[in-house]
Amino acid sequence: MTTLGLPDEFWQDEAEIDEDFTENKHVYSVSQLNSDIRLILEDNFTPVWIEGEISTLRTPASGHCYFTLKDEFSQVKAVLFRRQRQALRYQPQAGDQVLCNGRISLYEPRGEYQVIVSTLELKGMGELWRAFAALKEKLEREGLFQASRKKKIPELPRCLALITSATGAAVQDILQVVRRRFAGVEIIIVPVTVQGERAAGEIVAALEFVNYHWQERVDTIILARGGGSYEDLMPFNDERVAYAIAAGKIPLISAVGHEIDFTIADFAADVRAPTPSAAAELVIANRSDMVERLHHLRQRLWQVGRHRLIHERRRLEMLTLGLENGAAIVAEKSRLFAELQVRFRTAMLSRLRLMRLNLETCEHQLKQNSPVIRIKSLLPEIERQGQRLKQSINYRLAENRQRLSGCSDRLNAGSPLAVLARGYSVVEKIDDHKVVSRSSDLVVGEKLRLRFNRGEAECQVESIDVGE
Repeated sequence: MTTLGLPDEFWQDEAEIDEDFTENKHVYSVSQLNSDIRLILEDNFTPVWIEGEISTLRTPASGHCYFTLKDEFSQVKAVLFRRQRQALRYQPQAGDQVLCNGRISLYEPRGEYQVIVSTLELKGMGELWRAFAALKEKLEREGLFQASRKKKIPELPRCLALITSATGAAVQDILQVVRRRFAGVEIIIVPVTVQGERAAGEIVAALEFVNYHWQERVDTIILARGGGSYEDLMPFNDERVAYAIAAGKIPLISAVGHEIDFTIADFAADVRAPTPSAAAELVIANRSDMVERLHHLRQRLWQVGRHRLIHERRRLEMLTLGLENGAAIVAEKSRLFAELQVRFRTAMLSRLRLMRLNLETCEHQLKQNSPVIRIKSLLPEIERQGQRLKQSINYRLAENRQRLSGCSDRLNAGSPLAVLARGYSVVEKIDDHKVVSRSSDLVVGEKLRLRFNRGEAECQVESIDVGE
């Protein structure tokens, strides 16, 4: 057979080659291939940082978070498991530009490679989070967050100062709650900017103004703003705002952002509310609850009054039964009172005489044992002992002076200076300053120093006589 102009022998050799290749090749299953690729990815890619935009975000009932990281040209699947997600301060949202750290792996059932995220933060938020943590730690060390300095919120304030944006949703939420729960509370709205560079300064000024000028009028302050991004809430993480809250005399509730948002103002405030509406509900009692409480108090008052009335009525009945003998009882009591009065007066006079006698006895004993009398009796003996001590001291001083004079004379007699004064001199070598006591220690030509009683001289050895 000939095909494409090639001899049959060629195709026979080609078939033998194909058969040998089929016998030697390694065939992967899809599962084995994906498993090996996963191991290659995990072994060759250490945890990496990736920047991108979150899209197609979903969080099923398992609590794991699945999303896509994308940029202008590409995308990659990512998963954030529940445990890592709960540990994050920032909760991811679709459209956020983020930085994430994780390891590269492959989801074998679908053959898709993905990033298993361990940490996630908004781009540019890392420094903000670190600054927030450092400021919180500093203020905590200074004691601004201690429970002992927290002031109690009044149960039903007469006047409420609301420091927030005049056009924001927070003020409307609070007013709506107040009208629903108890419309009789006076509300003063202090408008401030709640985001941007000017916000922190305006908030501090408002806090100082309310605490200084309206301290007698305002019972409670609510510092509020609605939800927003972390950057929008930065004025409430300002150190100046924290110090202004801590210095205030009026109880303050912080209601900033959503329930998951925490700011420095929340920690410095006396009470933290998760939302502005919750702050209003916390500080304003519900009218129906108060009506029910008043009804309960009225019931208790009626019961107590009824029991008291029954008790007094029975007591009155008992007194009425004893009115027939009332005059005799009053006369007997008057007689006993007069008798007791006389006995009391007699006992008091007797007690006073006894106390006066004891006082005179004590005064006499005190005079007899007076230190002044004792000291006067001892004065002659003290003077005699003083004279004897003075004579003894003078005698010892004279004796010691005599001994000192003798020691001085003996010391002067044995002093080298006294020997020199009698015409002797001290000879020493100039080179090594050794004192010469024998002529055999000298060398002809050697220089010597002669020390006299007054002054010294130098000389040179010309001859030596060692003697016998």
